[in-house]
Amino acid sequence: MSKTMTTLLGLAVGAGMLAAAGTAYALDSSVEAMEQGGTHQFYVWCTGADDYEASSDGSDWRDAQLSLWNQLEGEGRNNCWPVWQGLVD
Repeated sequence: MSKTMTTLLGLAVGAGMLAAAGTAYALDSSVEAMEQGGTHQFYVWCTGADDYEASSDGSDWRDAQLSLWNQLEGEGRNNCWPVWQGLVD
């Protein structure tokens, strides 16, 4: 297989993997979504520890963030802060 074909095949496989990963869940990050109830996705930024993603339910993004913050505090993770990414569709 030529180098060009290998490169094109690699790009096609990579694009397919990204498309498949994108279908796992869709996020609505519009201003309107912030005010909707449901499951909200957060990027949890931590100092001195690994960052990660988490979801939380709430009547709007603030309620979901507070719920997640209370969970983090209960686990002793006072060095982490959830940053809203979007409403999970």
